[in-house]
Amino acid sequence: MSYDEEQHPKQKDAPAIGVGQITWPVIRTQKELSQTAEAHRSGGRVYALQGQKIGAILNSLGVIDGKTLLAVEQHHFAKKTNSKPIGQLLVHMGIIEAEVLTRTLCIQSGVPMVDVLFINIPYDVLDLIPKQTALEYKVIPVGVYNKTLYLAVADPATFSEQHHFAFLTKLNIKPVFSPLYEIETFINSKWTETNSEFWTG
Repeated sequence: MSYDEEQHPKQKDAPAIGVGQITWPVIRTQKELSQTAEAHRSGGRVYALQGQKIGAILNSLGVIDGKTLLAVEQHHFAKKTNSKPIGQLLVHMGIIEAEVLTRTLCIQSGVPMVDVLFINIPYDVLDLIPKQTALEYKVIPVGVYNKTLYLAVADPATFSEQHHFAFLTKLNIKPVFSPLYEIETFINSKWTETNSEFWTG
């Protein structure tokens, strides 16, 4: 009998917990983005749970209960030399979806999450990056604060094009998270190239 079957005999029948089942601290207004930018400038925290372990964050969000977390942690520490990190293990076991882990990692590391399909983006911000470039790199400029461009990308942890966009825009670059399907939807159906004061969804 495998670990999954031994510890979680019904887990395979239960669907993985998805993003929509959790209330996330997502930025949906320029005011919220401005407040986050100020937190960055002053060295403050973006999230109350920032810096905590992945399991503790998921538990605080109500994603997994203490019993499940304990079982996974015991398995993790028992086989630490070859085990996946706890977050990846939860995805592998089918307990959470991959995007849930990505968002949890954002909370842990203080990376803002932005709803690009809801937030109003000023035209002059959107105009900083050509639409074709945004499509090529899968990015969306969402706001400028303290000479820093907040750039929505699908994987902030591995995004390596900051220098390219800093050169292009003459601004500092701060990657923020938005899922790829939201970025692609915005670029393909909501990006405006007309000179209006605000883009509005």
